[in-house]
Amino acid sequence: MTEKLYNENAYLTAFEARVLSVTEGKGGYLVETDATAFFPEGGGQGADHGTLGGFSVLDVQEREGKILHLLDGAPTVGETLHGEVDFSLRFERMQCHTGEHIVSGILHRLYGAENVGFHLGDIVTLDIDTVVDRAMLDRVEDLANEAVFKNIPVEITYPAPEELASMTYRAKLDLTENVRIVTIEGVDACACCAPHVARTGEIGLIKILEFEKHRGGTRIWMQAGARALLDYREKYRNIAAIGAALSVKQHESAEAVERLLDANAQLEYEFKQHRLRAAAARADGLGTTEGSLAVFLEEDASYDELRALCLAARDRVGGVTAALSKNGASYRYVMSSAHFAIEERLSLIHRALMGRGGGRGGIVQGTLGASEEEIRSYFSKL
Repeated sequence: MTEKLYNENAYLTAFEARVLSVTEGKGGYLVETDATAFFPEGGGQGADHGTLGGFSVLDVQEREGKILHLLDGAPTVGETLHGEVDFSLRFERMQCHTGEHIVSGILHRLYGAENVGFHLGDIVTLDIDTVVDRAMLDRVEDLANEAVFKNIPVEITYPAPEELASMTYRAKLDLTENVRIVTIEGVDACACCAPHVARTGEIGLIKILEFEKHRGGTRIWMQAGARALLDYREKYRNIAAIGAALSVKQHESAEAVERLLDANAQLEYEFKQHRLRAAAARADGLGTTEGSLAVFLEEDASYDELRALCLAARDRVGGVTAALSKNGASYRYVMSSAHFAIEERLSLIHRALMGRGGGRGGIVQGTLGASEEEIRSYFSKL
């Protein structure tokens, strides 16, 4: 079995190891060594990256006690390799993972919430089996950062089975031996295989972002450490740009956006009413006919506009009044008649013009797949 140097020292970045086996794998070579500082994918956290023997470490997986490094080249069995872990990535993940322990521990202590899912990608996602709201999460966030500011030691232990049996700790699996416990005194104790910071102060900041109800509980998105700083920086730039664009102070940006949205909604409403009136007014220039009539409006005309024209014109049309508008490869339509139930003739019209749709109350709507020429010809004879 490979010696797991990352368990002994999460800050170890360079090491020497002897190659035990090399096999060709998907996308590279799977290399087993007698020791490694590379953390393999596991527990919701991705694998470390870096170099091993000058080759790039593309992935690291643990299989049946063997830790296999996916390299972009093949070293020789028996060869001693120098490894270098990408510590900037490792440390970001250490900050996030320890921050997640703090948040999960506080959620458990305050609300009895169990962590039932965790993923550490570009953002930290955790699922709990309890429904919480923003006020509850704000309290968790305050206590989490209080734990950071206290700079509490993060202790790693391997309790004996009899000691483990008497301990209270969080765990997703029913483990009995070789259990690695990560303890943050007064905050959390959890079985975990991943590297963590030595003291909570190294996290710097914990920020709970979004949340939503998920499978009877809650899914929470958060960031910690350097990633929380980057998240704040991006949001600061965005809010600064919004404030500048609206000529308001940053803390007034939300209210200014609300006013802008309200004004825009009013303009959209007035514009829609104008188009409806224009569509209805177009009926005045159509004259009177004993037959049927097909009128084509602009390509972007809505069903509401088609309906307004149809209703305004049908009393002066002896047959069917059809208002139409181009809709991609087909035409949207609204049809009605002042003299008979249009619903009774709709299936015939659909068969003739490749249509679909329906309605009631003397007015129907849908789409026609025929060409404009075919539609005009059909209604001129209807």
